[in-house]
Amino acid sequence: MTGKTHQAIGFAAASTLYFYQHPAQPLTWAIAATVIVGSFIGSLLPDIDQPTANFWQSIPLGSLGRGVVPRALGGHRHISHSLLGALLFYGISATVTTYLLSGNIDHVLLLDSLLAGFLAHLAADSLTVQGIPLFWPLYRSFGFPPFPFQGLRIVTGKWFENFVILPVSFLLIGFILLSHQSALCSIIPLLCSR
Repeated sequence: MTGKTHQAIGFAAASTLYFYQHPAQPLTWAIAATVIVGSFIGSLLPDIDQPTANFWQSIPLGSLGRGVVPRALGGHRHISHSLLGALLFYGISATVTTYLLSGNIDHVLLLDSLLAGFLAHLAADSLTVQGIPLFWPLYRSFGFPPFPFQGLRIVTGKWFENFVILPVSFLLIGFILLSHQSALCSIIPLLCSR
């Protein structure tokens, strides 16, 4: 999948998780920003193993990191596209947010959003022709649907992703947000004025 599709699916996953965990909590701009930023970063993180990834273009000094990090991670769709990679990135993210962002944001919410975006990325890439090494270091690629139906998998960046998966992701986001319209009223009062 492409970066924009990963971000849409990651945001859908993180916002669903937030509303599930906090059904009665009023939404604030700080909470919304934390979910958005966390899900967007988490949904792009698995692709840091690819020098051309959107992640490297989105951060300062990304041109330096994109030359070193992908090689250190073994190339595209290795450890960063596995359950072990998800645990490692979660641990690193927890450490970084605890020490660098102490007191400024809700760490648990940020980490939940990061992890939701990360896992949504893995789920989306498992639907592609290449699949993912879910149980890395076992290099067997895992994908859905499995053999003998793997011919139904998606080709990254082609028409099915762009004209079906991405629009359906946006519709899902709209459904999620409209389903929680009362929570959104605290940050967008126009939604509730009748």
